[in-house]
Amino acid sequence: MFDVLDDTIVAVSSPPGQGFRGIVRISGPRAVGIAGGLFADADATPLSQRGGFRRFCGEVRIEGDASVPAELYLFRAPRSYTRQDLVEFHTIGSPPVLAMLLERIIEGGARAAEAGEFTARAFFNGAMSLNEAEAVAALIGAQSDAQLRSAHRLREQAPARQVQAWMRQLTELCALVEADIDFAEEPIEFITPANLRDRLTALRAELDKLIHDAKGSERFETLPTVLLIGPANAGKSSLMNALSQTDRAICSAVAGTTRDILTAPMSLPSMDCLLLDGVGLTHTDDELIQLAQSLTKTAVSRVDLLCLVVDVSVEHRNKDLEILRDHRRQRAVIAANKCDLMDVDKCAARVAQLRRAKLGPVQTTSAASGAGLEKLKSAIQDRLCEDQQHGQEHTILPGARLQSAITAASAALGRAGRQACGMGETIDRAELIALELREALDALSVICGVVTTEDLLARVFADFCIGK
Repeated sequence: MFDVLDDTIVAVSSPPGQGFRGIVRISGPRAVGIAGGLFADADATPLSQRGGFRRFCGEVRIEGDASVPAELYLFRAPRSYTRQDLVEFHTIGSPPVLAMLLERIIEGGARAAEAGEFTARAFFNGAMSLNEAEAVAALIGAQSDAQLRSAHRLREQAPARQVQAWMRQLTELCALVEADIDFAEEPIEFITPANLRDRLTALRAELDKLIHDAKGSERFETLPTVLLIGPANAGKSSLMNALSQTDRAICSAVAGTTRDILTAPMSLPSMDCLLLDGVGLTHTDDELIQLAQSLTKTAVSRVDLLCLVVDVSVEHRNKDLEILRDHRRQRAVIAANKCDLMDVDKCAARVAQLRRAKLGPVQTTSAASGAGLEKLKSAIQDRLCEDQQHGQEHTILPGARLQSAITAASAALGRAGRQACGMGETIDRAELIALELREALDALSVICGVVTTEDLLARVFADFCIGK
């Protein structure tokens, strides 16, 4: 992929499987010529003589004289995604049709593209930075609104601007320290030891905060999980079906209907999560239910949030809340369920009793009528994102590349800071400090794509799908 950039490549760029529309993309010096030999429309002008940024409606030949309806999109270099001549066929989204078209294009002289090769060409041809290339992969792989927002911020170059600001500070510090080396014999003080220590400490604190935020946001690389727990017959299964808008769980007045951990996706106001439902945690001599309860108890420590479901229509029992008291370190919300089965005043009194326990926000709900479900979803999202306010807005890069580079830069600044702390009234360790500052600069340069290696590029493009 990295050795040959001037041949012509082709791939199916639409998702695998059958669909209304399929896309075949060609890029390279022979893209227009190959596409022109397969495409026909009412215009007799050869495709090679037509201007770019145009859509043409006609037919594309897939086998012998057999053709299918197609739209051809023509992009001329250098104003294309790859900065090469690029052609896209939009046609019937049938896998056999797309496979036959792909075969005809390869017979015409194109080569099957590798995973991520179109975006790799865009990077090598200067159409995008390495961060933007990673953003493309993040957009393709996003499974939630939070991941989409993070990918869009990456695409808009917000991370690079932040890192470049730190690099400017480091460059200035490095210049001042190295000037002290060059003019060591002169009575000139470019920066005082105290000022150097303060600036190193402040800069490292910013890097460490970023590391903390990035690690915190790792929870949202996959969908966060919410477990419904509570006593039997509290209405967990009905609530799961109502919240997820599926019939995932069997609902019955008989205790112990749920025997396994059930899972269903749930849409929150601005993100998605996975909703889990386990067996009711009530004393029983049934060995099978005991095994199911052990699965639920194991899941408690692995999920991001607990949602305790309490039947508020019956007299409040302290043992219902013991489930949460045993897991105080877990974040939780409380669903005061079946609120439609009692009068408003009595419901309010029991909800106030739940709130006095201070185990988490309490929201009245009714799986039967739908009352309070949207407010419960908002409470779940707020609780999930409680410590993510900064991380959700300022996560720089997904994956290990960010953490490795920022950690390396922070470690170098830490070593420089320790050297600075051992100085007296003059900067008598300038050489060692300058070396560490250079190490930090090199680490940050990798994030911005200023310094690249073939191994680094291989890691960046390894997770791309073919056709992107």
